[in-house]
Formats: sequence, C-alpha cells, structure tokens
Amino acid sequence: MLSAQDMPEQQALASSNAALPPSSVADQTVDALRRILVGHTIADVERHLILDTLAYCFGNRTHAARILGISIRTLRNKLNEYMEAGVSVPEPGQKSAIAA
Repeated sequence: MLSAQDMPEQQALASSNAALPPSSVADQTVDALRRILVGHTIADVERHLILDTLAYCFGNRTHAARILGISIRTLRNKLNEYMEAGVSVPEPGQKSAIAA
C-alpha cells in the first residue's frame, strides 16, 4: 500500500493545508463556491453542471445522467433545450464544450 510519502502530489497538498485546521479548508471551499454561485440563476447553474458533467464523461449521455442522478430522457430533454437556445453541447466522444 502506498503512503503519502510515496505520492508527491498528495504530500504537497497535505503540506499546503497543514497550517489550516480541516474546518478552515472546508469553510474556504464553501466560501469559494458561494462566490461562484451567488448571482446566477438556478437554470444557469444547472446548465453549467450538466454540460461540465457531460464534458467530463466525454459526451456519454448515459454516464452523465447516472452521475447527475437524472434519467437519460431528462438529460436529453435538457440538452435539446440548450441546443435550441444556441448552446454548444458536446457530441459523444468529445471532451469539452463551452457553456454559454
């Protein structure tokens, strides 16, 4: 089994957060998310989450729907709405899409 000493990335991450208590790291993460989300509509946040998840899944709709906890039909309906609104939606096999 590998230890943190065997993995430089984990060691660097652990040392960078060593000065902060765990609750401070969590608080900073929550604060960062609030700054990103506040001022956006739920529809905008939902669209970005769906498109980012789809890009993460290389355009695989079934996998993205499973991760998002929605049906494939709901995902397809949302993607059709986005495409009708002129938003770029990745095709299967594509890694990234720019959400408008």
